[in-house]
Amino acid sequence: MKHLTKIFILATLLLGLTACFKEENQGTLLKIAVYSQNVSSDPITKTTTEIDSYAFYVPEKSKWEVKSWEDALECRITNTERNEQRNNPEVIGTFSAEAEYQVELDLWSESVFMVVVDRTNKIFATRYYDTPMNIPVTYTQLHLYAWRNSGSANGWTVTNPFPDEQRESLVEEEQDNETQE
Repeated sequence: MKHLTKIFILATLLLGLTACFKEENQGTLLKIAVYSQNVSSDPITKTTTEIDSYAFYVPEKSKWEVKSWEDALECRITNTERNEQRNNPEVIGTFSAEAEYQVELDLWSESVFMVVVDRTNKIFATRYYDTPMNIPVTYTQLHLYAWRNSGSANGWTVTNPFPDEQRESLVEEEQDNETQE
């Protein structure tokens, strides 16, 4: 019986050691479902307009922002503590209007600052993100309300640089199918 106990303890220790050598990977493929609403009376719909996205690898707890609409278009971020600017993102996202999650960013740094830009509707969103360990794909949503002033939701800060601009409805009006004679 003593031999079985020793074998069991030794086997348990060996299994515990193998877990210590498990490879861990920092980063994820972030997939973002983007929804829009240009006019408050419209339903919220999946975005079909072209979306630009990019990410910068930044030190954890650093403070970055996009200072203007022009900066969002030029892929420029500013460190608010040191007034340092960067304009060469480490990651440029992809966009597919047909996909369920239209935007993809391949993030492989511990901490990133992301920007999503809707050029057509003149609105952008930013977000700090700490990438997870050993999660190859992460899914999230972003809601862009062009008729609202700037705000925050679900980790995103949405900036509307033109809050007073009149917006076009994104929803096609139903056409009357009756023929007139």
